[in-house]
Amino acid sequence: MIDTQSTSALRIRATRPLVALLLASVAACVSSPPQQATRPASASQIQSLEARARAAAKTGDPTAAELYAQLAASTTGPQHIDYLIASARASVAHGDAQLARRRLNDAKTGASRDQQQAITVLNARLDLGDRKPQAALDALATVQEPAPVPVLSDAAAVRGQALFELGRPADAVRALVDREIWLEDSESILANQRLIWDGLRQHPPATPVATTGDRIVDGWLALAPIATSNPADLRRSLLRWRETYTDHPAAGVLLADLLAGQRATGFPTQIALLLPLSSPQRPQALAIRDGFLTAHLRNAGSDATSIRVYDTGQGGSQAQYLRAQLDGADFIVGPLLTADVEQVITQAGFVPTLALNFAQVATPSLRSFYQFSLSPEDEARVIADAMALGGAKTAIAFIPNSDRGRRTLATFRAEFEARGGRLLDSVGYDRGSQEFAQPIMSLLNITRSNQRERRLAASLGVPIEFEPRRRQDIDAIFVAADDARSGRLLAPQLRFHSAGDIPTFATSDIYDPGNAAGDNDLNGLIFADAPVLITPSASADDLRHDLQSYWPQRAGLVKLYGMGFDAYQLIGSLYNDSRASWPVRGMSGDLSLDTSGRIHRALPLAQFRNGKPAEYELPVAGSRELVGTR
Repeated sequence: MIDTQSTSALRIRATRPLVALLLASVAACVSSPPQQATRPASASQIQSLEARARAAAKTGDPTAAELYAQLAASTTGPQHIDYLIASARASVAHGDAQLARRRLNDAKTGASRDQQQAITVLNARLDLGDRKPQAALDALATVQEPAPVPVLSDAAAVRGQALFELGRPADAVRALVDREIWLEDSESILANQRLIWDGLRQHPPATPVATTGDRIVDGWLALAPIATSNPADLRRSLLRWRETYTDHPAAGVLLADLLAGQRATGFPTQIALLLPLSSPQRPQALAIRDGFLTAHLRNAGSDATSIRVYDTGQGGSQAQYLRAQLDGADFIVGPLLTADVEQVITQAGFVPTLALNFAQVATPSLRSFYQFSLSPEDEARVIADAMALGGAKTAIAFIPNSDRGRRTLATFRAEFEARGGRLLDSVGYDRGSQEFAQPIMSLLNITRSNQRERRLAASLGVPIEFEPRRRQDIDAIFVAADDARSGRLLAPQLRFHSAGDIPTFATSDIYDPGNAAGDNDLNGLIFADAPVLITPSASADDLRHDLQSYWPQRAGLVKLYGMGFDAYQLIGSLYNDSRASWPVRGMSGDLSLDTSGRIHRALPLAQFRNGKPAEYELPVAGSRELVGTR
C-alpha cells in the first residue's frame, strides 16, 4: 500500500511544469480513483508526461503508475481508459494489487471491446498473484480473438504461469512456446524463455512427464530435473542436454545467460587454449601459444590457474571445444581459423570464449562469446583516418583478388568516405603475381595516355616525342597487401610509373619483420602495424628478446606472439564482463570491445626509411603534410 500523503507530495513535485488546473485535478485523485477529466491538458504536456511514464515503466520505476494516473486525469475518452489500464499494469508490476484493482474498476466504464479484454487479462494476473490459478484460467477463457497482440501475448503469459501452478507443466510449456509468435524482439523472447525456466524450477513435476511428440516442448520438459539440480552440476548437465537438443531455442541465449549469472568473479581457475597445432598453420599456432604461456607465467597469480592446450587439428574444432567444456574449462581461448570459429559458434554460450579470429558469416548475438583478430579491416580504418587527417580528398586502391581483399577495400571505402574522401577507382591483383605494370597503368590512366599518343602519331604520320602522363587527381594510394613479396614488387613499379610522389599507404602484410636485411624498395611507404613491432614498450622489448632467444626461428611471427600475449591479458576483463577496463593497451594495438563482442585495434603507423620501418607521426588535421614515396 502506498502512503497517501507521501504520494501526494511526489505527485506535486512530478507535475510542476503543468498548469495549475492540472495540479488541482491530480490532487483530487489522491483521495479517490481518478475520474474522467473535465479539462484536458495541452498536447505538449501530455507528450512530455507520457514520455516520462514510459521511461519509468521500462525501468520498473514505481512512479510509472502515478504518472499514468496523472495522464488519465488530464485526458478524456479512449485515451483516458488506456492510461488507466497502463497505470493498473504498472501497479501490478510493483506489487500494489489494491491500487491496480481500483484503476481497472474505473477503466471499465466506457471501455471498448479491446480495452475490456485488456482489463480481463490484468484481472487474471491479479488472481494469479492471489494464488488463484484456476480463477485466472477461467477469466482468460473469456478473452477471444480478434484482440490486440499485446493482449494476446499477456494472456498467454498468465495462462502459462497458471498452468505451472496447477501442476500441468506440458500444457504450461506449450502455452508459453506458442506465445513467441507474438514476440518480435530478442529481449522479449528471452524474457518468455525465462518464464518457462522459472516455471520448471519453481513448480517441478512430481513425477516424470510423458513426452508429447513435440520436440520443442519435450526439450523444455527434459530441462525440468536440471532446473532444480545442484548448481555445481548445472553446466555439465546442460552440456549433456544440449547434445540431444542441439537446435533447441533454449540452447542459445537463455542457458548462456543463466550460466553467466552463476559465474564466479575474479580469474578463471582452468583455461582451455584451442589451436591447430597439427596443421599447415602450426608455426602461427605455436607463436600464439608461446605468447599466451609467456603472459601466463608472468601473471602473479598463475599458480592458481591451469591451462590445457587442445589441438583442433586432431578431431576438429567442435569436438575439442565440447571436450574443453566437459573437462571443466572456466574460459576458452580459440579456435584460430575462421572456419573453426564459425563451427563452434553453434555450441557457444555456456563457457565464456575468446575466439582468435572473426567469423565471416552472420552469427547470433551471444553473451560471453568474443572475437579477437589481427584483421586488416582495422588497419584500413587507421589508414583512412591518417589520409583524411593529412588532407587527402581522393584515393585509388590496389587490392588482392580475394574475399579478404574485398572486405578490406569495403572497410577502407566506407571509412574514407565517412571522413569526406572519395575513392576514385580500384584494381585487383592475383596473389603471387610479379607483374603489376598493366593494373598500375590502368589505374593511373597511363594506358589512355599511351593510346592518345598512338592516335596522334597515326594522324600526323610522323613519329613524335612523347612522355606518358598519369592522372593528376589522386591525393593518396591505398594498398591492401597480400604478403611482403607483393609489396616489394609493387612499390618500385609505382615509382617507375610516376606515382612516387603520391603518398602510399599499405596494410601490415607488406612488412616482413623476419627480413633482417631490410628493404630499400619500400622506402617512403607508410603502413599500419602492431605496436610490438612499431612502437615497442619495455615490456614488448622483453617479449621480443625472449622470442629471439628461445625461438629464433619464429622471429617473423612476433605479431602473433604478441597476439597470444594479449589474448591472455584480456581474459580477466572478459571473464568478469567488465566494460570499465576498456580500452586496453596491448601488444597488438589499443584494443576496444564493441557491442557485438568483437575486439578492434587502433594501430600506430610506420614509414620505411633506409629499408627499415620508423614510427610515422600522424599529420595535424587539414595540414596536407602527406609525403610521397620518393
